[in-house]
Amino acid sequence: MTMIRRFCCNNLLRFTSVNLDHLTKTFNMSFYLMYLARWPDYFQVAEGPGKRIMVYIMGKVEGQGESWHGHVTAVIVSPEYRRQQLAKKLMNLLEEISDKIHQ
Repeated sequence: MTMIRRFCCNNLLRFTSVNLDHLTKTFNMSFYLMYLARWPDYFQVAEGPGKRIMVYIMGKVEGQGESWHGHVTAVIVSPEYRRQQLAKKLMNLLEEISDKIHQ
């Protein structure tokens, strides 16, 4: 069963297998930590059996007042979990979070 939840610091030590694909853009550790610190609600992960990370999404908020918008920085899906609409679920979740936080 898939569980979607907020990404946490411990996940940084467990998500290497998701990032191993040659098409995947990776960042340095300080970049991930900055997103966790500044926009924790916009950093979500989906785990499968055995707490294996299947997909994660990281985003942020840009702009001020009425001219804000959500920005998706990365949606990374492990190759063996592609074509299961997991990225779509996380994109929808990020949109819901944006709407809830910035109403």
